[in-house]
Amino acid sequence: MPEESANRAPTTHAAAAGAKRAASPGTAPVQSTADSTANAGTAPESASSPSADKPEPKRAKKQHDGKRKVRAVRKANSDESVLEAVELLLRTKWKEAHKDADESMIPSSFGWPEGDKQSEATFCRAPPIPAKLAGADESDCKLDVYVHELTERGVGIATRETPEQLRELVAKGGRPWAFAVPFTLRGEKAQVKSVKHEWGYTQTDLLSVEEKSALRTDAPCKYFGKCSGCQLQHVGYEDQLEFKREVVERAFAQANPLFANLKVSPVSRSPLTFGYRTKLTPHFDIRKDTPPDQVAIGFAIAGQRRVMDIEECMIGTETVQRGAKKAREETKARMATYKRGATLLIRETNVPKDDASGDVANVPAAELVKDFVLDPKGWVTDVVEDMKFRYPASSFFQNNASILPAFTGFVRDELQKWSQTLASSTDSNDGRGPLKYLVDAYCGSGLFGIACHSGFEKVLGIEISKESISCANDNARMNGAENCDFLLGDATKIFEKVEASPDNTAVIIDPPRKGSSPDFLDQLVAYGPRVIVYVACGVPAQARDVNYMFSKGALSVDGTTAPAEQKPKSVYRIASVQPFDLFPQTYHVENIVTLVRED
Repeated sequence: MPEESANRAPTTHAAAAGAKRAASPGTAPVQSTADSTANAGTAPESASSPSADKPEPKRAKKQHDGKRKVRAVRKANSDESVLEAVELLLRTKWKEAHKDADESMIPSSFGWPEGDKQSEATFCRAPPIPAKLAGADESDCKLDVYVHELTERGVGIATRETPEQLRELVAKGGRPWAFAVPFTLRGEKAQVKSVKHEWGYTQTDLLSVEEKSALRTDAPCKYFGKCSGCQLQHVGYEDQLEFKREVVERAFAQANPLFANLKVSPVSRSPLTFGYRTKLTPHFDIRKDTPPDQVAIGFAIAGQRRVMDIEECMIGTETVQRGAKKAREETKARMATYKRGATLLIRETNVPKDDASGDVANVPAAELVKDFVLDPKGWVTDVVEDMKFRYPASSFFQNNASILPAFTGFVRDELQKWSQTLASSTDSNDGRGPLKYLVDAYCGSGLFGIACHSGFEKVLGIEISKESISCANDNARMNGAENCDFLLGDATKIFEKVEASPDNTAVIIDPPRKGSSPDFLDQLVAYGPRVIVYVACGVPAQARDVNYMFSKGALSVDGTTAPAEQKPKSVYRIASVQPFDLFPQTYHVENIVTLVRED
C-alpha cells in the first residue's frame, strides 16, 4: 500500500507504554494536593516506624460498566483534509447561490460569526445524531446522506440536505453538519452508519449506495470497500486521473488564491493500473482472544485499527504476490511463537537468470529476471530503463517500476530543455550559458542524480543517511556515471558544499511527504540556482513550500511578488506543474514543479 504506516495497526498497547513511562528513571511521583497539605510541617516517617512496616492497601479495582469512554472532540484531532473539503463545499455552494457576487464577498465563516470561537465550538461539538463509538445502539446510527464533494484522499463529504437544500442553507450563511463517507462519489445518495463524531462532522461506514453516480464502476478486488489500501477502485482510470489533477489544483489554490490559475498538466498515467506495486508490507496483530491459526495477515480495515485478512493484493506485481503467498505461509506456520504483532516485507528484485545470489553489477539490466526478497536485511536491485539501482530491502525506493522511466525521464527532459533555452537566451560573455552542474538534495540511493547525470559536468548529491550515500556511490559506479559524487550531510546545510556558480546550476529536491523546512528553502533561495525541479509525494506540503517562497518575495505569480523585509537574491516563476500517477487505485499522486529563475 502507498501508505504502509497509515494502514499499520499498532502493536504496542497503551498500558505497556504507560508502564514504561511509570518506570522511567528521573520521573518523580506526583504528590496530590491533599497529601502535601496533610504532611505540611511534619517530618517524614522513618523506615523503622510502625506505619512504614504496614503494606499499602491495594486500590480497589474500578468496575467497568461496559460503556465505551467517549473521546473529547477537538479540532486538532480531526482530519484536516475533511475540514478543508467542507470549507470548499460551503464556498462553492455560496458562489452557486450568488453567481454575480465577487470572490471577496464570500463569507469567511459559515454557521457562526467570524472569530467567535465559542459559537464554533458549540456547533462543532453538538452532532445532531448519535454515533456507534459514543455508545449508541447501531439501529439508531443509520441515516441517508447526499454526497457533494470529495476530500484529497477520496473520501466523500456528505450532508443530510439535498444539493438544492444545501445551497439554500449556505446562501443564508448557515452551516450543515457534515459526514465523511468512504468509497462514495459526488452526486450519490448513500445509507451510512455514524461511527465517530469529529469537529463539525461525523465519520461513517458506508452501508449502501442508493443513487449511484454515472462515474461509478464495479471494483475488481473482492476486498475493496473494506480494505483501507485502495480508495478509488470504484472509479474508472480516466476519472481517477482527472480527480488527481483536481487534487493538485486544489492544493495550490488552498495554499494561495493566486495559485488558483496555475496550469496543471494532465496527470501522466501509469502503464500498469493493477499489478504494478513492487513492494507490499502486510501486517498482523496478536490478540488474546484470537487463536494463532485465525490471526489475520493483511491491511487495516477502512476506518478501523483492526487488520483484515488479505490473501492476495491486486495492485502488487505477480512476483510480489508470489512472495506474499510464501511470506503468509511461513508466518502462519510459526504464528504461535509470536508474542506481538509484526510487519512483513515483500519486495520485488532483479537477479541474474542462472544465479539468484550472483552479482548484478556486470550483468546487463535486460538480462536480469524478477525475483522477490522477504528479508528486510536483504538487498534489492531495481531496473529503470538500462540503469540498475541496488539498495537495502528496508530502505526507500519508488514502488512502481512501470512508470519510473517516464517519471525520471520527465525530470531529465526538463533539465535539458531549460539548459538549452537558457543557453540560447543568454549572452555567452556573461558567464552563464547552459546548465553545467546538478545538485540532488534528498538524493537517497541516487535515482534522480544518476538518471539525469548525462550532459552535466558534475552531479552532487547530499543525503543524511550514511547507508544511502554508500548505495548512491556504488550505483553511480555500476551505471558508469563518473560525474556523480554523493556526500553525507544535512540537507539543511547542503549548499555549504556546493562550489559551482548558481548561474550554471540546477537543483532537484525530492523531500519526504512532510515537505522541506523553512531553513532549507531560505538556503535554496539564497543560493539561487537557475532551475529548481521540486518532486513531491505530498502535494499539500509542496504547495505550502512554494507559497513560502512566494511569501518571502522569491516567487512571482503573474508578475506579482509579495512584499519582503529584505529583497531576495533570486526570484522564480513556476514554469510547469506535472502530476504523475505512481499509485493507481489510490488517492496518492506525485507532482513535479519546475521553477525557473527570472533574470
